[in-house]
Amino acid sequence: MKKVIKFLILTVIIALSIFLTNQIYAVENNIKDIRYYNHLIENQKVVTILLEKTTVSRKVTKEEVMKNDKKIEEIKDAKKKTLKNTDLVKTGDYITVKGEDYQVVLYGDVNKDGFICDIEDIMILQNNYLGQRKVEAIEKLAGNLVNTDNTLDIEDIMRMINVYLGNSKEEILTKIQKGYIEFDKQDDNQEDNKDGTPVSIHGKLSVQNTDIVDKNGSKFQLKGVSTHGLQWFPQYVNQEAFTYMRDQWGINCVRLAMYTGASEGYTTDLHKIVSNGVEYAKNAGMYVIIDWHILNEGNPNTATNKEKAKAFFKEMTTKYKDYDNVLYEICNEPNGDVQWQRDIKPYAEEMIQEIRAVDDDAIIIVGTPTWSQDVDVVAGSPITGQKNIMYTLHFYAATHKEYLRQKATTALNVGLPIFATEFGVCDASGNGNLDLSEANTWIDFLNQHNISWMCWNLSNKDESSSLLKNTNKVTGWTNDELSEGGKWLLEALKR
Repeated sequence: MKKVIKFLILTVIIALSIFLTNQIYAVENNIKDIRYYNHLIENQKVVTILLEKTTVSRKVTKEEVMKNDKKIEEIKDAKKKTLKNTDLVKTGDYITVKGEDYQVVLYGDVNKDGFICDIEDIMILQNNYLGQRKVEAIEKLAGNLVNTDNTLDIEDIMRMINVYLGNSKEEILTKIQKGYIEFDKQDDNQEDNKDGTPVSIHGKLSVQNTDIVDKNGSKFQLKGVSTHGLQWFPQYVNQEAFTYMRDQWGINCVRLAMYTGASEGYTTDLHKIVSNGVEYAKNAGMYVIIDWHILNEGNPNTATNKEKAKAFFKEMTTKYKDYDNVLYEICNEPNGDVQWQRDIKPYAEEMIQEIRAVDDDAIIIVGTPTWSQDVDVVAGSPITGQKNIMYTLHFYAATHKEYLRQKATTALNVGLPIFATEFGVCDASGNGNLDLSEANTWIDFLNQHNISWMCWNLSNKDESSSLLKNTNKVTGWTNDELSEGGKWLLEALKR
């Protein structure tokens, strides 16, 4: 009997020991999420480890991390020395997945809203704290931002941002080691520019004479890319791609091209992709064009098309009437036997009325005859009694040359506001040879006249107008994964 009692006591002790060990290391419960990023920081692969809200120690061991994610092959310290299972994982350590080393950059608990830090929280760090500056090594990023308990969460980030912006008396910046990232002083009058994104800086846009102007009345130029048809290439509408193009390419706007013909696969399911794109652009602080992309229909007044357009824009304006970053393009490229006075202008006036019934000040962009080229014709009889209306000018550099710029000049001279919502560096088919010299002439012309422009197209389609080639990646593209047109675009965006 005594042996049985001893055995039971020993069993209880062992069970209690296991329980207490698990409580200390919290193998099953401590880690909320582990996320890997290949392109968040230039030339660095990084990983975040976020802990549960109930975590007391805000520390986890190698064993905990590896049990949480079976893909992990090894964990090493900052000097690439393999950790023991009981060693704590720290900022600056390396996690090996599929032979690739990811350095731990964020390590902490859930944020103040009860959610784990995600890509947007990390972008707060990138945009608000670093701005456009690049870090030479991940140690500098981690070293600057880790607080006294050697962990980093969203509250820590925001605390340091507040100091950087002069919103706190706490002298955290004095704790940054000498030789690390230097900061410029912020203008005290720019409290609403905290994240430095295009929308936060320029706000709601409007049209003044032939120019887009920002919230301060200063001339502003939108420069960006158009997607290809969302029904064929929806994968490029994602948060990381939008944020990547903003930071690495320098764009401030994305055009969401939704083809509207039944033969082109239009269904109302595509509206969800458009809505996702608007939200991604908003999160990235970029502008976005919602494009009703008529093409094969030719005439926007076809019975099936116009009623669908009304329903679509009612849906979109109801959702986004209070968004500062949304523009509407109501008919991509009217073509065929379609005239401005007879067909396009009445359609535009009707669609503008539909939009204005819900959203009274967003910029509305109207298509022009002959695949959106005849802006000179439109200039003779523009839409009146409305504000914030612009007109499309589309060109393909290998086809459309000086004669089309003359049409644009004619329109500008009589005060018609123009927006090049689509252009390519190849011929009008969207394929064929590139004419980079003519494309450069076009960019100089557009920039000279403050005409906003969107380059066609963000996809890996096997045609020369595509900006990507030989890759299925949906963000973080290397130079080798860009087409010749894509490489040209990155240079054009710097001009």
